[in-house]
Amino acid sequence: MLKPMTDSQKQWVDSTFSSMGLEEKVGHMMCTWHGMYKEEEEWKDLLKEVPIGSIFFSDWNENEVKAGIELVQSLSRIPLLVAMDIESGLATHTMFSPAMGCAAVRDPSLMRKRGRITAREARSIGVHWSFSPTVDIAYNFKNLETNTRAWGDTPEGVMEMVVPLITGMQHDALLAATAKHFPGTGCDDRDQHICTAVNPLPFDEWMATYGKVWRACFNAGVMSVMTGHISLPSFEGLADDPSAAMPATLSKKIQTDLLRNKLGFEGVIVSDAACMIGCASRIAKDQMSVTNLAAGGDVFLFGDPREEFARIMKAVDDKIIPIEQVNASARRVLEMKARLNVNEYLRSNAIGDEERGENKQFAYQIAEKSITVQRNDGALPAKLKKGAKILTVNIKRLNPREEHRDSDLAIVDQELRQRGYKVDNLVTPPSSDLHKAVKEYDMVFVNIQMHMHSLIGNIRIVDHMVMSFWEAFWVGYPNVVFTSFGSPYHLYELPHLPNMVLTYSASPSAQRAVVKVWLGEIEATGKCPVKMPVEAGRTEN
Repeated sequence: MLKPMTDSQKQWVDSTFSSMGLEEKVGHMMCTWHGMYKEEEEWKDLLKEVPIGSIFFSDWNENEVKAGIELVQSLSRIPLLVAMDIESGLATHTMFSPAMGCAAVRDPSLMRKRGRITAREARSIGVHWSFSPTVDIAYNFKNLETNTRAWGDTPEGVMEMVVPLITGMQHDALLAATAKHFPGTGCDDRDQHICTAVNPLPFDEWMATYGKVWRACFNAGVMSVMTGHISLPSFEGLADDPSAAMPATLSKKIQTDLLRNKLGFEGVIVSDAACMIGCASRIAKDQMSVTNLAAGGDVFLFGDPREEFARIMKAVDDKIIPIEQVNASARRVLEMKARLNVNEYLRSNAIGDEERGENKQFAYQIAEKSITVQRNDGALPAKLKKGAKILTVNIKRLNPREEHRDSDLAIVDQELRQRGYKVDNLVTPPSSDLHKAVKEYDMVFVNIQMHMHSLIGNIRIVDHMVMSFWEAFWVGYPNVVFTSFGSPYHLYELPHLPNMVLTYSASPSAQRAVVKVWLGEIEATGKCPVKMPVEAGRTEN
C-alpha cells in the first residue's frame, strides 16, 4: 500500500489543491515531453498557456537535462514532477545490467542498493519519477517487449527482484517507481509499438500470475502504474474475439474496474506513450487523451500539449470527464509530489567523484556476476599466448540510427589489446571472410548484438546477419567463441553452435566482464533466469 503522508505533506496537498483553478488541475493530468521544444522562449510561451503538472526528459546529456529542468521549474507556480525512463540506471551516471542480467546474478538483496543508487543519482539532477521497473513476465520467448527487459519467466522470479528494487527507489531515496505495463505482456509475440498486444490468459489464470505480481508491487508501495497498449480480452468478455478488445490505455474496464477497484491501486495511473501504434491505431488522434482519462487514467503521456489541453478542458466542460475525476487525479498527482518532498527540494546534493566511482564499481560487480555460459564445448576459457592474434566479429544491425549507441564493442577490443593481444575487428562480414579468418587467427570471438528495440518488430537474427553464419564457418575449428550481447534466445535458431556466452547487454561493464570470462580470469557464475526454448512452444526442463 502507499506510504502514509506526514501531517505537513497533507497540509501542503490541501493548501495547494485549494489554490488550484480548473486549468491547473487539468494540467496535472498531462505529462509533456521536453524534447518537443528546444528554445527557452517556446517553453515560456507554452507554460503561460498550459500549466502542466509533469514533464518527461530523455537522459542524453547531464548538463542539458539540468538546465532544462531548472528552466521549466522556474516557470511553474507548482513544482513539476520530472519523469524519465530509467530502466537500467541513469545513462548520464551509472548504467546497470538490464533486468535479465540482474536476475542472472540470483541475489535479490543487491536490487535494493541498485534502486537506491539510481534514485539518489536521479534526484541529484532534479528527476523525481522513474518509468520503471518493467514487471512483465517472459512467458513467450518470441515476445518483443520482454526479452532482456524481463526479470524472469515466472511470477516469483519477477517479484523477488522488483520488490526490493521498488523499496530502494522509493523508501531509501524518494524516487517514484512505476510498475509497467498493466495488465502485463509477455504471452504473445507482438509489440505494442506496432499493434495492440494481447494478454490471452483466462482471468483466473491471469490473477494467479500477473495479478500476483501486481499485488506484490502494490504491497511494496509502488507510487504509480503505467498502463500499456495491451488488452486483456478475458476480463473484457471478449475471449472469443480478442482483436476487438481495447488496450488498457483506452479501457475503463481495465483501468477503473480492474486496476482501481478490484485490485485496489491507490496511486497514479499514467498511460504509455500515446504515439505508439498499439494505441494510435484504435482511435482517432483527437480522441486519445480524453478516452484515456475518461477511462480512469490520471496522467496522459505525451501528445501536443496545447491540443491535448484544449481537448481535455472541453471534455470536462461537456461532462465527458467528470469534475470529480479531475479533482481525484489532480490530488493523486499532488500527493505523489508530497510523498517525494518535491515541495521542499527539487534537487538533492550533487554526486561527487568518489560516490560516482563507487556506484560504477557496484554496477560492474553486478555485470561480472551476471555473465552466463549457456553452452561450452571446451573453447572456454581461451588458452592464448601473449601476442596471440585475435579477431572480434560484431554481428549487428547495420543502421545509421543505431550509431549513437555503444554498439561497436570498442571496449572489448581495448581490453584485449591491453593484455598484449593483437586484435582485428570485422562488422557483420560475409561468411567467406570468416572461413578465411578462422585459419589465420588464434581466436575468433563472434559477438551477436540484437538488443531490445534495435529492430522494431524483431529481436532475432535477421537478413544480412544470417550471411555471416553461412556455410557454418566454425565447424571443425575449436577456436571460435560466440557471445550474445543482448537476447538470450539465439540458440533456438542456431541450435548447433558449439558454445554461447550471455552478457545481456553491451554496456561498458558487460564488455569488460565478458573479456575476463573469455580469458579465464573470473568464473562465469550467472544463471539465465528464463528457460531456453528447444522447439516452438516447448522449453528445456
